[in-house]
Amino acid sequence: MKQRDTLKKHRYVLKNRRRFCTFLVMLTVLLCVLVFAVAVNGADSGENYETVVVKRGDTLWDLAKAYRGNTEIRRYIEKIREINGLKDSTIYEGDVIKLPL
Repeated sequence: MKQRDTLKKHRYVLKNRRRFCTFLVMLTVLLCVLVFAVAVNGADSGENYETVVVKRGDTLWDLAKAYRGNTEIRRYIEKIREINGLKDSTIYEGDVIKLPL
């Protein structure tokens, strides 16, 4: 009976507190980095687009001039091509084009 009582009273003793504290700090830093990475990547995916239907006589250059804001026009056209999967700058009447804002 005495032996059972002494077994119940024994608790785990932390043998290396410094190593355990280092582990907790590293785990906290890792979690913070992961949360930051997810937040940054999530913010990028929420880009806003203006959808435009191409009219007769429209060119990518004209659309870029109208919607580019402060962005350099050639970079803006490349962004339009990338977003819409265009191989070149040819667009046709009736095409639906996404323009980044």
